[in-house]
Amino acid sequence: MNIDKKIIMGVRNKDADAKKELVSLTRDHLIQTIYKRYIGLEEKEINDILQATYTYAFMNMDKLSDDKNFLKWITVLLNKQLREYMQVKEHTGVTTALHGLPKYRQSDVDDCLNEMPENQKTVTIMHCLGKLKEKDIANRLKMSEEGVARLLKSGKQKVKDVLEKK
Repeated sequence: MNIDKKIIMGVRNKDADAKKELVSLTRDHLIQTIYKRYIGLEEKEINDILQATYTYAFMNMDKLSDDKNFLKWITVLLNKQLREYMQVKEHTGVTTALHGLPKYRQSDVDDCLNEMPENQKTVTIMHCLGKLKEKDIANRLKMSEEGVARLLKSGKQKVKDVLEKK
């Protein structure tokens, strides 16, 4: 995903509309990252982690050396926020989503997810790894339940087909 340099410049210049647009463009990617790594987080926790990540990123835009790498950079910041949050929450029994799978299996699933369209990937991750119901996913993503159901059905089938071939 390429983010227009004008948006990055707007964020650097403290433009609220640019910030909103950047959040809109990157939020689904960051949510997918969270769901790939952790299950059992509540919506409030996810929103708190996202808010902390965006706040830090917007306050430290001068540390971004190449605007083309914004998505990678903010993903690194998100992972740092997640690690810190999970260290504090470690005693609650939250487990990592994919670490228990054998390596070949995890990479197969990752490859399959990476080949999916973004909306299908988001819905599949939220349901399969995040243990969310279709209704909850629809509410969070502001989609219809029918749309979520269609994306989920095709996403689960794609994952199943890939894993059966392995």
